[in-house]
Amino acid sequence: MSDWDYIVVGAGSAGCVLANRLSADPFNRVLLLEAGSADRGARYKIVALSATEAIGNPSSDWMMRTEPDPSRMNRIDSMPRGKALGGSSSINGTIYVRGNRGDYDHWAQLGCVGWDYDSLLKVFHRMEGAAADVRREGVYGETGPLTISRTRGPHPLARVFIDAIAELGAAENARYNREARAGASITHVTQRGGWRWSSADAYLRPAMHRANLRVITGALVRRIVFDGKRAAGVEYDQDGQSVTARCNGEVILSASAYNSPKLLMLSGVGDPEHLARHGIATIRANPHVGRNLQEHPACMVKAYVRSRTSNMDGSGLGKLRQSLRFAFFRSGPATHVWPAIAFMKVRAEAEYPDLMFHFGAFVGDVTPDGFKLSDRPGITVLPAVNRSRSRGYVALRSSDPLDSPVIQHNMLGDPHDLEVLVAGVRHARSILHTRAFASEFKAEHVPGPGVVSDADLEHFVRATSTPGYHPCGTVKMGTDAAAVVNPRLRVIGVEGLRVIDSSIIPQIPSGNINAISLLIGEMGADALLADQPWKQSIKRKD
Repeated sequence: MSDWDYIVVGAGSAGCVLANRLSADPFNRVLLLEAGSADRGARYKIVALSATEAIGNPSSDWMMRTEPDPSRMNRIDSMPRGKALGGSSSINGTIYVRGNRGDYDHWAQLGCVGWDYDSLLKVFHRMEGAAADVRREGVYGETGPLTISRTRGPHPLARVFIDAIAELGAAENARYNREARAGASITHVTQRGGWRWSSADAYLRPAMHRANLRVITGALVRRIVFDGKRAAGVEYDQDGQSVTARCNGEVILSASAYNSPKLLMLSGVGDPEHLARHGIATIRANPHVGRNLQEHPACMVKAYVRSRTSNMDGSGLGKLRQSLRFAFFRSGPATHVWPAIAFMKVRAEAEYPDLMFHFGAFVGDVTPDGFKLSDRPGITVLPAVNRSRSRGYVALRSSDPLDSPVIQHNMLGDPHDLEVLVAGVRHARSILHTRAFASEFKAEHVPGPGVVSDADLEHFVRATSTPGYHPCGTVKMGTDAAAVVNPRLRVIGVEGLRVIDSSIIPQIPSGNINAISLLIGEMGADALLADQPWKQSIKRKD
């Protein structure tokens, strides 16, 4: 197949959806290119192993690093991104959060027709396959390919956390993916029987047998090939050879919020001055490519407790015990990192929860050698800012496709985000001092009892806050002057080219973004299948 109807660049969360949906029609010839490897091995299938064996491993993680962040004392962050079939859905924490009505109705208000909550809810239901343990909640679709279940074998302190949140005024809410999301719950996850259920598991693997779909791993795309203003194919490297794949229909970038804008710029779509500095001719001038980068700023609050916690099982007998628990019951710490989640309002004027909390039954510290678990039992409460307002950017480091992009998050650049995250730290401390935790709490580890004043807390947040690892927004969808793609995800100003991944998000939603990344793949597939000019009258006979 020398000429393809669709070339999809990136087999991540959205790319796997596209490969399945587009190739379901046997008359579509689909090429899926993935720079990483196959998702084989326990490190991709067991959630806890992903945190220790896949993240930080150059064979499975792009291992990107940010520029010094001026809003956070010039700190540099490591940004793990999945480098395998399934993309980051093959190495993430598997937490499933849809986002709320306000998130998506806001997108529609920005001009993104068809992206309102009611329209998207139908698509969420179509892709979801609720497991028996969450089906009774009546929240999810039941026949879709993406299995949603409840975290198996959460630590008992996760229940204490839920009770503590209720004491602070947000009752338990096992239906947190409904519209009213304030409250706490055991997390719902993309797992099947305790095993990770990635986008590759749900969408790609069932389609791999199709004769009209070809999946190539180890294929690093260097640039989009243009014929005038039309995307005519891509140039990629594989096994030291340069290959050009031609396309009769459309080229689709699903390479992530970092790599999709990078590929656009390498191909001549971007700010002409920036492109010229790297010797790249402009195909389509748009200074907003790579702008609008968003994240969920987060900050760890840690405490020592009396009950034994997961960090105590980091070696020897503890590892054996938890391995046997997983082997026989598919349960326990091997299946999760954050077994409980909560949403709360901290500003009276907020219409929806402006803070999200993740709870973990572990404690440790960041060291130059990585994350070192404590030898004392402890817990971590992680507040994060929903719908953050700070904006950063992605730019080219050079014209060499092998170079990682420049990533500047400027994560606390907007005073709103600093204010809400400081309030989140205060709320996390309040959680530790509820009646629910009275018999467990021993001492605050971080920030520590000496950090009390507003100035001290602001300093603590700037010095220790981290990204939520939910980058998005760098190829903004919309109808305004700052848009890069329109609501049908076509790149504005060229033909035959779409971007379909988390980079198109105009405003970051509330909560982990893997669910919306998958849905973006579904929405993009709907748009592509509805816009097939070469099939308006006849099917190809070959």
